[in-house]
Order: sequence, then structure tokens, then C-alpha cells
Amino acid sequence: MSNTKNVRLGVCKVIYDNVDLGYTQGGVQVTVKTDTHQVTVDQFGKTPINEYIMGRTVDVKVPLAETTIDNLCLIMPGAKMSVNGGTPATGSINVASVPTSGETIVVNGVTFTFETTAVNPTDVQIGSTPQATAQNLAAVLSASKDANLTVASYQVNGSAVNITYGAPALYGTTGEAGVLGNSFTLSNGTSGSNVTVSGATLAGGVDPTQKSVTVNTGIGTNLLDLARSLRLHPVDKADGDVSDDFVVPLAATSGALNFSYDLEKERIFDVDFMGYPDPNTGLLFTVGQ
Repeated sequence: MSNTKNVRLGVCKVIYDNVDLGYTQGGVQVTVKTDTHQVTVDQFGKTPINEYIMGRTVDVKVPLAETTIDNLCLIMPGAKMSVNGGTPATGSINVASVPTSGETIVVNGVTFTFETTAVNPTDVQIGSTPQATAQNLAAVLSASKDANLTVASYQVNGSAVNITYGAPALYGTTGEAGVLGNSFTLSNGTSGSNVTVSGATLAGGVDPTQKSVTVNTGIGTNLLDLARSLRLHPVDKADGDVSDDFVVPLAATSGALNFSYDLEKERIFDVDFMGYPDPNTGLLFTVGQ
């Protein structure tokens, strides 16, 4: 049955390799093209008697309004970032003892629940030891698609989970230097003394004194080797709700840019992402999860 709620606006967040690329200008365009071969025989002249799909492509054009050094490094194959000075914000979650079912912890506004059987994406399987529970917590945090969580990396250290601010796709586990990470929040939730946090926020973040990107010719670069997940997330959905997301599991860009320094125009990175099929399954894209 028809429902007016099914008529939606198209503004979306663009998330590449778990990194939110920020504001866009002019709309994100998705083009799915299917090439076919029409079968004809003399007896029916030019009238097709059958048709076969010969191939399908997906192309996503993203006009990035946030022309940052970080975005440039992420979308330009072969780009290398150099950072001088500064330190990333860090913190930790310590599993002092095995929590009981139903206890919670809050990480940057997202509530996680410890359960004997994990069902939901925000459930953490209770392990037989604090160390096992910490490993499960780190795995859930690392796997989350919530933009509030993908801005940091999570590593297990005994019965603790160390948190370093900075999207792993850009900064690995070394983190992003800067004061922004100091606003990443932590809370014990209802876990009491079983699971504790290092502080109300991550701490120690100091801005770098210099940040730069160098780009070489990139000749011979295999873009499939660099392909990562591209997710278009409607802004009317909560960050953790991926039910209406358009996802290209293997997407890459050649790094072509077209922008100008103009008095009355914003600089825009016009990025063109091409989707590639999974070599094993042939999967090209998904809608909803």
C-alpha cells in the first residue's frame, strides 16, 4: 500500500572506509548503468527476440565541500600525509571484573550492553574472563558503522581497551594529533566498578604544528587494491540505523580533482567513485541492511 513516508529527501552523509567525508554541495549522484545485448534473427528483422545482461556499473559522484588535507589524502591514490608535532587524544575502558547481563557502558554517546548472548550491533558478548570480555568489546567497537565511533581506533591491552582518536583508515593505530579528540566522551553507564573508564573524555590531544600531503604520479596503481567501502547514509536516519544505506563494498577513485580559487565560489573536490564487483560473489552494491 502506498505511504507518503516512503517519499524521502535525498541528502546524505558520505562515508568512505568508515570516514565521514563531511559536507557536500550540489548533491551526491548515483548512476547504475546496465549494458545489454539484444538478440535478433532474420525472421523478425530488427525486433529483439531476447536480451542478455552483459555488464553493470555503479558510479557515485560526490562534490566535497570540505576540501581538507585529510580528505585529499583519503581520495587521492598514492597521497602521503606528513604530520609534525602534536599528539592524539587517548583513553581507555578497563574491564576490572566480568560484568553481569544488562550492564551498559557509553562510548561517545553510543550505549553498549553486556549480554550473555549478543544479538544487536551494540551488544557485547560477556566473556568468561575480563580479558575475553575486553576483546569482545574492542571487536564490537571496531566493527561499528556509527560515525560517532569510526573516528577512533580500539586496541586490546590485557583486560583494557585502549582508545586512540583518529580514523584508522587515515591514521592507523597511531591516531590523529589534535584537540578535537579531547571531546570524545566516555561513561561507565550502569556497569559500576565492573567496567570503568579513564575519564569523562579522551585526553592529551594537542594540535600539530604542521600537516601536509604529497602526491606522486600514481602510474601503475591498481585501484582495486585500494578499493574500500563507500556508504551513503540518509541524514534523516540515526547514525547507527543503516536500514536505508546505499553501500558499494568495493569503491575507489582515481583522484581526479577540479576546483578553482574564486572570490564568490567555494572550493569543491568533485570526486568520482567507481564500484567494482566482489571477485568471489560478484556483489556490486547493496541498499538497506
